Amino acid sequence: MISTLRSRFGARLAQTGLTLALGIGLTSALWIVTLPVANATLMSPTEMIESGLPPGVMVNTAGKPQFLTAVCAAVKSNPSSAASIAKAAVTAHHEYAGDIVATAIRCASGEEIDCDLTGAIVAAAIVAWPQSAALIDDAALATAPDCADSVQTRTETTRNDGKQVMDGKEMLDGKEVLEDIPAEGPGFGAPNTPPFFGGGGGGFNPGDTSVLICDNGRQRRILGDNVQMFLNNHPGAYVGNCEVTPATAR
Repeated sequence: MISTLRSRFGARLAQTGLTLALGIGLTSALWIVTLPVANATLMSPTEMIESGLPPGVMVNTAGKPQFLTAVCAAVKSNPSSAASIAKAAVTAHHEYAGDIVATAIRCASGEEIDCDLTGAIVAAAIVAWPQSAALIDDAALATAPDCADSVQTRTETTRNDGKQVMDGKEMLDGKEVLEDIPAEGPGFGAPNTPPFFGGGGGGFNPGDTSVLICDNGRQRRILGDNVQMFLNNHPGAYVGNCEVTPATAR
């Protein structure tokens, strides 16, 4: 009888131990699976960017190629935070505003560009640095010409610094306030020292070239591969410089 009791007790003890071991194993597995998500939730947009930089390099000290590569990696890893990442990036390096927006749009997209997300990226970038609204607008349109309506709507309605803005341009008494722009045009072209992005695409293509398009009196730069698509979606737009007429000169 004693032997039987010992046998039953041992069986129950073994069963309890097995149940406990399985419980611990499942809990550990769940913790391991959810840890990356928790880390992503706890990381700030700036930390997301810094995680893609070389050791010892900070967001504010990173060179342009390093910085854009890190922005792309952050957006690819956290596409739902693309707008916040773009805002943090432009805040840190407003001199790269156009490049940052183009990079964020490309790296956040899969096979098709999400126009709502593109508009959100544009809006966030403009909030970070309103002075570059027109440059941000042009960079987004050059990268995602099919999202022109979303981009222009966000550009026209985002700035909150008290200045009147229409189509990305600062206006005063109904007239555009002109800014000094470098002769070579907006600075959102491709970096010139590859490689900047890992396998899988995204980011800039050093072979990309932009083409001047006149769209309803506004001069734009569109990437060569997207020119025909842009023209098809914008009746009246044409390749070349906009002609100055008495109506547009006012």
